[in-house]
Amino acid sequence: MEKANNFFLLVVMFMGVASSPIHEYYVSTTTIRWVAKKKEIQLTSRFFLDDLETLMQQQDPKVVFSPDSDPVQIDNFIKEFYIRNISLSIDNSPQSLTYIGREYKDDLLVIYAQIDTSKFESSTVRIQNSFLINLFEDQQNIVHLITPNDKKSFLLNRGATTVTFNIGG
Repeated sequence: MEKANNFFLLVVMFMGVASSPIHEYYVSTTTIRWVAKKKEIQLTSRFFLDDLETLMQQQDPKVVFSPDSDPVQIDNFIKEFYIRNISLSIDNSPQSLTYIGREYKDDLLVIYAQIDTSKFESSTVRIQNSFLINLFEDQQNIVHLITPNDKKSFLLNRGATTVTFNIGG
């Protein structure tokens, strides 16, 4: 019960700071949803816009998000960043992630991706998520996994970027 209360508090804090342009919490959230009828896994990740802008400005100090100073450059950067920092394996088999795109929602950047798979029903799943941990020492990455029969949530950080667990029977 205490874990659930701590997790709820963390989510409330994230929502509260999401409406503020300056924040002192470094949090991303990723929802991984298995859509059995489509035989795909859908990923939706949310980041504070200024955090990703800070990361990209290390390569190009002139870059600005929303409105994009260079949409092609920013999209290529976001795609590479995303694919490099998240991976999913099913029964020790790495899954190929397809970057779909991104959009701005207030002060958040939302990134969409998918994995085509027919296998997920009863499997060992390994998720690796290292978003922004090299940029912010206190970075935390919340991962929600949703299947037709279950919902699990994990809190990853610099000390723990990977989680492995079993789905189904």
